[in-house]
Amino acid sequence: MANTNAYGFINMADLFAQRVQSVGPQRVYDAVALTAAEYTRVMDALLAEWVAPVTNTPQIQYELPGTGTLQPLDSEGNPMPVLPSGSYTVGFPIQGGGTAWGTNRVTRALLTVEEAARFTTDALQRDKDWVIRHVLAALLTNVTWTYTDNIGAGGSKGLGSLTIQPLANADSVVYGRKGFTASATNTHFLAQAAAIADATNPYPTIFTELSHHPSNGSRRVVAYIASDLVATTKALLTFIPTDSTDVIPAASAAISTNAPDIGVGDRVLGTVGGVWIVEWSAVPSGYIIAKVEGGSPLGMREYPVPELQGFFPEAYNVDGNHMVNRMIRYAGFGALDRVAALVMRIGNGTYAVPTGFLAPLPV
Repeated sequence: MANTNAYGFINMADLFAQRVQSVGPQRVYDAVALTAAEYTRVMDALLAEWVAPVTNTPQIQYELPGTGTLQPLDSEGNPMPVLPSGSYTVGFPIQGGGTAWGTNRVTRALLTVEEAARFTTDALQRDKDWVIRHVLAALLTNVTWTYTDNIGAGGSKGLGSLTIQPLANADSVVYGRKGFTASATNTHFLAQAAAIADATNPYPTIFTELSHHPSNGSRRVVAYIASDLVATTKALLTFIPTDSTDVIPAASAAISTNAPDIGVGDRVLGTVGGVWIVEWSAVPSGYIIAKVEGGSPLGMREYPVPELQGFFPEAYNVDGNHMVNRMIRYAGFGALDRVAALVMRIGNGTYAVPTGFLAPLPV
């Protein structure tokens, strides 16, 4: 029996053994389209903690919070006009990906509703893989890259060469800091040679690095850690596990409550050093990706027409015998708020982009 979690096929479970031709090809195609639309809605909600839509703005100037203090005045003085303290320019790419399944006149006549549902759920899984890998690449890549923007909002020529920025990477951009600390350049790509231990606990550093930016306010810090860092993190003396409805803690045991809502990630583990810890098996081995809750470190760009947004199906009759059902995604990710997140490498004192995550990804 195939997985019946495909949204558009939920009310068709009793028809799974029947042929698509007898149920009606259009009815099945409508179920595929409904599944893709609901999947897109859910995926957008899951990504909302990481990305902000920038569909109509392939390149923007991101304004930084103001810094400085008042000008000295006497009773006759007037302050001089002051320009905003700074900004930086960020661009956003669009990359395409797709998958397909097809039939000929024989396999189409024999195709069941159950098989169509399975092909659809397989396509959704491939898209999830594509989207998550591209989001991670945008976060983990610490260098700029150039995207050639060929198509504008009206279908005409685009803006040409766009510089896709990473998170703060010690370039010339100056970021404000809380308190009376002077604005300075900053890097949010950190590295620690030592393993996680009580004497080499990286989480207070992560908390400080994110919380000292005025644009991050007093929002909570959440760290998404690779699965191979779970054991050493939970072994820290200052680690406090989160409350669980499955376990009643001892009377003397501290537990953490009010855990953050996570869109992506596997499970909330607890808190340490002012940072909430989430295991996310998609994070490469030895890496931590941390962000402020509610911040949008990335922008997500899509084409500015609804029919090209999200994960969408299209059917194509090749030659009257062969028919193809395609599932398509056009989207791209680039840094937006460059200090709303950071990455730390554990086990090596030099930061390097993990293998397979250097943007732009080939697929």
